[in-house]
Amino acid sequence: MLLPTVPRTRLRAADQPAIETPFGPLTFTTTIGNTRLPLKPDGQFQLPGDRLLARWVTPMAHVELLLTPYDPRLDPESWGPLTGCRAAVWRVDALSPLSRVQFSAGLPGSVRGGYDGGAGTGCDHGGGRKDPAHHRGQR
Repeated sequence: MLLPTVPRTRLRAADQPAIETPFGPLTFTTTIGNTRLPLKPDGQFQLPGDRLLARWVTPMAHVELLLTPYDPRLDPESWGPLTGCRAAVWRVDALSPLSRVQFSAGLPGSVRGGYDGGAGTGCDHGGGRKDPAHHRGQR
């Protein structure tokens, strides 16, 4: 369990965990083996410091997603001030061997653009191949 000694308040798991952005909610999905986890977790907890912990329980694994404020401590001479910077941290406790673990994050379908992996243009990945997970530009 992530942060087992931190006080927590149980929330209704009525909503999919998300980080609010100016473009709409950034939402997360997970696939364990061949099973895509439900969008709504089995449990959600509010933690101190505006943190949210979502938990899914399956026969193959217990999965947790922590959404938390994050201070990247960027050089102020190179970067403007950041507001509302957040991080998503996944934890998977495998109960048996897993053939596959996949995490995804996405903005609403009406948003056009792509991921920026932070390295160069993000278009080429390994030998010049186009990698859609790191390709900047319109879909």
